[in-house]
Amino acid sequence: MKARTRFAVLMLVVTLVLGGVVYGQLELAKDRSVERMQENVDQTAARTAEQIDAQIGHEKNYVGFYASRPDASNFSRSDEFLRRFLSNPHVHAGKVIASNGTVVAFRGNVTKEARRDTIGEDFGDRSYVRRTTRTGEISVTDPERVSGTDRYAVIISAPIFEDGEIVGVLVADLPVNEFTFLPMAQSLETERRTVSVTADGRVLHDPARAFTDAVASTATVESTGWTVRVSRDRSALDARLREMAVVQIASLALVLSLIVAMAVWEYNANIRQAEKLLDGFRALRNGDYDYTPNLSSGEEWHQIREGFEELATALSDREAELEESQQRLQVFNRVLRHNLRNDLTVVVNYAEFVAEQSDDPAICDAAEKIASHGWDLVHTSEKASRIENSMRDEEPGPTPVDVSAVATEAAAEVRSSFPDADVSTDCPDGLYGRAIPAFPAAVENLCENGVEHNDNAEPTVSVSVDTVVEDGEEWIRIAVADDGPGIPAHERTVLTEGEETDLEHGSGLGLWLVHWVVERSGGRLSFTENEPRGSIVRIDLRPVEHGDYGRA
Repeated sequence: MKARTRFAVLMLVVTLVLGGVVYGQLELAKDRSVERMQENVDQTAARTAEQIDAQIGHEKNYVGFYASRPDASNFSRSDEFLRRFLSNPHVHAGKVIASNGTVVAFRGNVTKEARRDTIGEDFGDRSYVRRTTRTGEISVTDPERVSGTDRYAVIISAPIFEDGEIVGVLVADLPVNEFTFLPMAQSLETERRTVSVTADGRVLHDPARAFTDAVASTATVESTGWTVRVSRDRSALDARLREMAVVQIASLALVLSLIVAMAVWEYNANIRQAEKLLDGFRALRNGDYDYTPNLSSGEEWHQIREGFEELATALSDREAELEESQQRLQVFNRVLRHNLRNDLTVVVNYAEFVAEQSDDPAICDAAEKIASHGWDLVHTSEKASRIENSMRDEEPGPTPVDVSAVATEAAAEVRSSFPDADVSTDCPDGLYGRAIPAFPAAVENLCENGVEHNDNAEPTVSVSVDTVVEDGEEWIRIAVADDGPGIPAHERTVLTEGEETDLEHGSGLGLWLVHWVVERSGGRLSFTENEPRGSIVRIDLRPVEHGDYGRA
């Protein structure tokens, strides 16, 4: 992955992370704010229900207190008793009912006709009378709508005892409003909060307004089962959350702007400079040594540019030297091979003529040696020409090669050139390796060496191809074995060290050809002794994948 791509991915990741963090913070703040508001509304609803319950208890205690007074059972003076009882402004009307259900006294905010018609009536079938006389407890009835109005009232009844027995019931009619049971409901009403109180669907306190979006909570009055609902407007909270979101987004935009600015600066200061430097290296690789990258960001990049210019100058000088050296070598090679071959041919011909014409054995022997060594030099010159031709047009890298076919053809070529030699092959079909185009010449050269340098009258050379696995790696191995005197140790050392010296040098070019071909093919070259006599030269090549066979 390129640096700028990796940098762009990093910037994208940073942007996503920051965006996720901001979004998470907003959601967390929203949840916490709503939770706090919900907790507040829950507490308000619970406290309101407790206060209503306490107020109902207060009114029950008031009625119970008066019902427990000694003069409450003196029905002959019930009017005066009710007059004192009605001193409580919350009580709308009061009755004293005997245990048999007869209304003994009735006073309060009622008309004379209603009072006159009620006294003496039988209220024994009223539920609150039956419940109070049966249980002896103070009871509160469900709210009932006051006739002709939209208001509600409840009846609190308490037993009147005499000598431990219930002799009557004290009944109090109390309106349900902000003066009796709901004083806190009215005080809790604000522009942002409302309170409603209901009893079995009957609205005892209706809120003054309704909110489009609100946080609400309900609580139950323990003594009566009334439901208290508190609602709080969310519009202010939502407005604060929107303001917070705007601030957070603006902050994120600012941070991202700074990051983008830093990214642009970093790209121009480093990544762009690195790309220019890579362009410069590509120019050097293509031989353009006059190219100078425009590295202008920071002192370090100026120093890198100076170093690049020095490298380009050194490479240019080195290439010029190499070209000059190559030209000299080409001239020397052409002149020496051409002139040496022609002159040696003349020398050999005259040496053979002298050997044929002279009767002196010493002269004949000397002439034959001159001719033999001369022909060796001619063959060396021809071999150098073949090596140059085979290596001149080679491809940049190794390609698939049918190793078995190459080995078989090389053995056949040597067999035809040296009829007295025994050249055998063991090359199964279908073994492919990777090598440069000069590989056949290297295999043929190994076979020729096994014959040419063999001191037996009938040289024996065997060529085999096989697959081997060493250290977990698979190789295609070509082994050329002979029964000659073997390869001298100094010949091997020259190839191992990769250069010749005044003291150690090879006697010919054949092994150098093999060494160069194997090295450029990415293979391995090794030597070992043959039993009982001779040497084995092994070439290991990388195998070819099955999909590459078609390109062999």
